Amino acid sequence: MSDNDRDREITLIIVYGVNKKLTVQADETIETVKLDAMELFGIEPSDKGKFVLKARIDGHEEQLDEAKTVEHYHLEDDQKVTLAAGAPFGAR
Repeated sequence: MSDNDRDREITLIIVYGVNKKLTVQADETIETVKLDAMELFGIEPSDKGKFVLKARIDGHEEQLDEAKTVEHYHLEDDQKVTLAAGAPFGAR
């Protein structure tokens, strides 16, 4: 991946009751995106274990692994990503 790709900005549409736009970097982790999305909706960071991000990947809705990056999932401009109640991967 070139530095140019790594620095590429992508605007996601975060869905949580209403839709809000969030600009992210291709190399950001899904955990960082989730925390930024929670902030958009006024959700305290201490509640991060109560939420997950989901997106339509290859035609199927999938819970996004927080350790992976935006680029890993090939998320694109104006792609809808749902902030949903749920336990992140590995959480009990």
